Amino acid sequence: MTIESMKRTQFPTHTYSEWQQAAEKAIKGKPFDETLKTPTIEDVTLEPLYTKEMLDRLGRYVPAQVAAIQNGKHQPSWLVSQEVTADSAQEYLALMKDDILRGNETVVYTGFRKFDWTDEQLTELAEMIVQYPIYFKLTGDDQNILRVFDFVSSERISKVQGVIFSEEAVEAPENVRTRLVDTIPIHHAGGTAVHELGVALSIFSERMEDADFAETTKKTWIRFAVDTQFFQEIAKLRAFRVLWQAFSSAYGEEAPTIPLFTETSVRSYSKLDPYVNLLRAGNSTFAAVLGGTDAHTVHPHDFLTEPDLSSRRIARNVQLVIKEEAHVSHVIDPAAGSYFIETLTKEYVEAAWNYFLEIEEAGGYSEVIKSGWLTDDIQAKWIEREKNVATRKQSLIGTNIYANPQEPVKDAKIDDGHLEYMTAKRLATPFENIRAQSRMTGLKSAIVLIEPLKKIKAQADFVSGFLAVGGIEPLVSPHLATAEEINQFLADEQIDYAVLCGSKEAVAAIVPGLNTQSSIDLAGKYPKEQLSEWASFGIVDSLYSGKHITSKLENILALGKEAL
Repeated sequence: MTIESMKRTQFPTHTYSEWQQAAEKAIKGKPFDETLKTPTIEDVTLEPLYTKEMLDRLGRYVPAQVAAIQNGKHQPSWLVSQEVTADSAQEYLALMKDDILRGNETVVYTGFRKFDWTDEQLTELAEMIVQYPIYFKLTGDDQNILRVFDFVSSERISKVQGVIFSEEAVEAPENVRTRLVDTIPIHHAGGTAVHELGVALSIFSERMEDADFAETTKKTWIRFAVDTQFFQEIAKLRAFRVLWQAFSSAYGEEAPTIPLFTETSVRSYSKLDPYVNLLRAGNSTFAAVLGGTDAHTVHPHDFLTEPDLSSRRIARNVQLVIKEEAHVSHVIDPAAGSYFIETLTKEYVEAAWNYFLEIEEAGGYSEVIKSGWLTDDIQAKWIEREKNVATRKQSLIGTNIYANPQEPVKDAKIDDGHLEYMTAKRLATPFENIRAQSRMTGLKSAIVLIEPLKKIKAQADFVSGFLAVGGIEPLVSPHLATAEEINQFLADEQIDYAVLCGSKEAVAAIVPGLNTQSSIDLAGKYPKEQLSEWASFGIVDSLYSGKHITSKLENILALGKEAL
């Protein structure tokens, strides 16, 4: 085929209906909606395919949505705002200077410890903050660093800009924002994107009571944690810009720019196989960037145990690789126009606005916190999240699937300055507790092959992976074709717990001959009536895809003896 003939090549166009017919054929009769449509934790349904026709149905809404998002950004890029861990003011200054030379773009101070700042050190810091924006996170008794503003000359004080997070009211230069609308506590409690957005609007509403809109917003900034649900998190941040414009219009004001700071969520971080946290950090960071963050912090992969200079450098480089190699810093709202993301953004805007109105009907943010209404609503969604992870509907690689049973659980060593993360709900916590429990339990377990391994390898691998999540390394038997051989094997090896792997026909033939003190489960899903009938032969339960893994592993570990 020549180039000229290639240019004349025409590809047929297909409709959504034709695609759906092909998809239904591919899934071989399974229900289309149940198989290919995905409900999110916010009760928004993700379609398997988004088309231009779907976007066109939104009409003039999309250009207005894109305009609100793009007008809400100062510039296409964002600030790399990595935290520094130090034991003294002098060490902090040295590390912060080095970080800036290596790509950090913000003077970040997180109040890890209360430093005794000398005038010479504050003079040195003052020189830094007139060149780079500040991001100070202060605790109640750590305000000493604010003396740095006294060491900036009146001619240069206007150059100091950035944000301060403080539990107490603080005085700061005009260009430094000190009033935070913080959605991270809602996120850490298990809230959804709709919870975070709706609560943010309610906090804004409360702040604006008897206050000057322009003066209040001039000192305000907002903070979000960004999780690993990639497209949903992009839509969440974009939705905030749209909601903020709608909120401002209710006050008869044009929406002023509100700096949007983000950080990687620790909700999906795990102390097990912590290097996977790097992938989670990369995922959430890219979502934050595409969603329009103004400044972003990446928590190191070993943040939950003991981060060091190397892990902090890797965390910083996650942002630098995206900024320098993906080129997204040259475009405002690079996700604009995506059929999927535009539709999802609109759905989040509508759901969050309705939730905001629901909070207001219940008395506003302070009232729903005091009454426990908001806490109960968030808890219900957290229980749903935990169930999804416990049944492996949601994967945590290295934690609830593809686990390394030999890996020890490291103790948490989060610094005092990060106490807010100690109470954050994490999906990996139940699995970390089970793994720690397994180290204290002397359980002797086995996978019993009642058919040749090559015939039932997939089944045996599933059982091995299931048990590995709990730190259990079972002995794998040779092919044992009779009940007598199985009874002898379990007795000789002093097995506390065993799983029989084989076809249902082979299991049915062997079970009536079992006579052992071991607790026995079957690989595969069996009716409850069948398991009850076989209970007299030592059969307790079965292991299958979709089983609640944490509660089952706790029951299995309870069969072992306490390790000396």
